[in-house]
Amino acid sequence: MTKRKRYLLCGHGESLPMAEDGATSLSSVLEDLAVEVCAEAVSARRRVNEEHFDFVWVSCCEGAEPINLAAACKRDSPQTAVYLVTADRTGSVASRARAAELDGIVSPAELGEHLLKEAARNVDGDGGDGESVVLALPDSEGVRQALSAAKAPEENRAGFLLTVVSGSGGAGKSTVATLTALLGARRGLRTALLDADLQFGDLAALMGDAPSVPVEEVVRTGAVPDGLSEAPLVLVSAPRALERSEVVAASMGSVVDVLVASFDFVVANTGGGWDDVHLLLLERAAASLFLVDQRASSVRACRHALDLCLRCGIATGSFLLAVNRCTRHAPFTSIDVSSALDGAHVAELADGGREVEELLGAGMAQSLVEASSPLCISIEGVLDELLPLASRPASAGVQAPLARIGLAPKADAGLRGKQRKRKGRASRREAALAKDAS
Repeated sequence: MTKRKRYLLCGHGESLPMAEDGATSLSSVLEDLAVEVCAEAVSARRRVNEEHFDFVWVSCCEGAEPINLAAACKRDSPQTAVYLVTADRTGSVASRARAAELDGIVSPAELGEHLLKEAARNVDGDGGDGESVVLALPDSEGVRQALSAAKAPEENRAGFLLTVVSGSGGAGKSTVATLTALLGARRGLRTALLDADLQFGDLAALMGDAPSVPVEEVVRTGAVPDGLSEAPLVLVSAPRALERSEVVAASMGSVVDVLVASFDFVVANTGGGWDDVHLLLLERAAASLFLVDQRASSVRACRHALDLCLRCGIATGSFLLAVNRCTRHAPFTSIDVSSALDGAHVAELADGGREVEELLGAGMAQSLVEASSPLCISIEGVLDELLPLASRPASAGVQAPLARIGLAPKADAGLRGKQRKRKGRASRREAALAKDAS
């Protein structure tokens, strides 16, 4: 006799319509099929780790976004068929499901229909000698079309989204995001710099006359203007009017879709206050750079923000923590911050000195990159950790792929030597300029 299949439903069963006439109750169907129901994300994931289930359906679960919980369940138990239950079949959802290697996407109505069929097969005595009806779900036409639509832009573009965040304002997000985008473009990556500080973003002032498009224009047209589509670096600036920020925030997911499909490297700058835009960008990011500055309050805010991410079900494994404005006499080093954050891997970003504020204030960010500022050199080291191997410059040498972003080893001796050489050139240049001035 064939062993009866085991099912787990992660969510509230009330969201699944069983029959239009209401003749068949959900509870009876779930009972007939011995479907285990977990309404809380932590409990559901614990059950997936403790027991073997043939099928796991993830719907609206407390404590985590369904796509995040589904991805975690699939990672915990790759042999289990895991389905995302949602009526949203957009390319964004399909792309995330494909990246998580889920077995399919089904609507609540489709899942309810298939559960009814499974229950009917059991009643007829045919439920133990054949393939389960739900095995056909991944081949449904709607799922195939959604995954195909999502697959094309991913194959054409690397679409690496890097989100720059901090626990509080003043940590240097705008500066680091701007220079990171410029350094990415310098590596030959077609780059977009997204100013997601929708209320007070000022990257347009820092970037000077760089090619740009207002974010509300991308929302309205659903595309980057043709005249900018082939530029090596494009700034997607914050809304021109403060009152438009809420409208843009509601469409930020579609903006990210457009940019990731159109560019190799997308750097998203964020504001000081945490909101839904922060969480969306962190969920969608391939990696996130979390900045801490030299204030004790910044370290505390970092811990609070990381706790918030965990409560919202956002995985922090792709975060790289970095302490900013490091000098020989700075209050905090990466070791200090790591100790305060329970041993997390923390990188260091050098203090670029007064020239950083002066050149950025004048809209001359490119000059910092060309002058090999100490801050730019340290950001380059961070990019070597975060970006895929294929996007690194040939001069960086061949390095083994990172097993886990954010837990990477320190840069090798060759890279450190290269950085020291650049620092030496910068110091000699500064000395020559000072001599000329005198």
